[in-house]
Amino acid sequence: MAHTQIWQTQDGKLNPLVEAYTVGDDYILDAALAKYDVKASLAHAKMLHSMKILSDDDMASIKEGLSQLARQIDNKEFIIEPSQEDCHTAIEEFLTEKYGDVGKKIHTGRSRNDQSMVMMRLYMKDIFENTQQVLNRLVKTYEETSKKYSNIAMPGYTHMQKAMPTSVGVWLGAYKEGFSDVSELVSHTKKYIDQNPLGSASGFGISNFAMDRDITTKDLDFAKTQDNPMYCGYSRGLFENVVLQALSPAMIISAKFANDMLLFTTSDFDFLALPPEFTTGSSIMPQKRNYDVFEIMRGNTKVYHSLQQQIQDIILGIGGGYQRDLQLTKKPFINAIEICKSTLDLLTLMVPKIIVNKNKLDAAMTDDLFVTNKVYDLVNSGMTFRDAYSKVKKQYFS
Repeated sequence: MAHTQIWQTQDGKLNPLVEAYTVGDDYILDAALAKYDVKASLAHAKMLHSMKILSDDDMASIKEGLSQLARQIDNKEFIIEPSQEDCHTAIEEFLTEKYGDVGKKIHTGRSRNDQSMVMMRLYMKDIFENTQQVLNRLVKTYEETSKKYSNIAMPGYTHMQKAMPTSVGVWLGAYKEGFSDVSELVSHTKKYIDQNPLGSASGFGISNFAMDRDITTKDLDFAKTQDNPMYCGYSRGLFENVVLQALSPAMIISAKFANDMLLFTTSDFDFLALPPEFTTGSSIMPQKRNYDVFEIMRGNTKVYHSLQQQIQDIILGIGGGYQRDLQLTKKPFINAIEICKSTLDLLTLMVPKIIVNKNKLDAAMTDDLFVTNKVYDLVNSGMTFRDAYSKVKKQYFS
């Protein structure tokens, strides 16, 4: 079915190239986000019903229509046409085609701008809830695996050279504590973004249409209403950037772990291994087992941060009031979230499967790892640290 943009006049048709360029793939991305717009639309309808903008019959029709849309979305049957631009228009047109004037009332008191913001805000809240659960599982996984190998000695490295003795338990425990801190950061950031922008319309509110925005805040389970309508507009893209900043340490820590695994699984080290299901092979060398899942993980950390940088660069160049550049923050945000999610899921799966080669680790615990201990034996007997350091160094290099 052909659609006309809801903002389009009858005497003018948008140039197809302009349409394709401005819409981009927003209509595709919205297929995964539409359920949040349905949820927000129902809350908004309840608020309009309380204002008598919607009658009881109107409200019943909207509930029925939105329930039907929710089922279509769950079954991946909801289609958004490029000419509709986004899920907001597609939902409104569905209600209008099915229920007539009822569908024409649903947009009262809002703009596609605050619709998009509340949709993304609900998505962010879900992301944080799910990520918190994954992080908690990952922390537990590292903790259990760390305890399992707590007594197995392991060389510690600085500058890629042997440095001091440590253990597999301490090595894994470092990642456990790192991801635990990320979980705390996620909790704090979740509170920061837990604000309802719905009803801010295009960023200025509607001075002659008094809405009780707290109704939708309560219905959508937000912690507070984002009061200033202009700040609502400013927060689009800004909140997305903050979310990715909060998850950034998780990706950095994942990359560090990936680097360690790539080093310690080499045939030269052979300290650690994973079952064959986590490795790939070579098209030419039959003997190869490649841990390229960690190479992709390391690379994906860079991709993640480039996506975050995209969002930051877009919003840095925008002043007050809605401008359509902000639409471009949606794709990098969703892509970055998917990268983070799949990375944490993989780690949760792989860490418990780590195989430790104790014989190789024992052989690697050479005398040079314990030289610093000799310094502190002298310190413990009363010698100053610098004198002890110099004495042992002379002995070591003599």
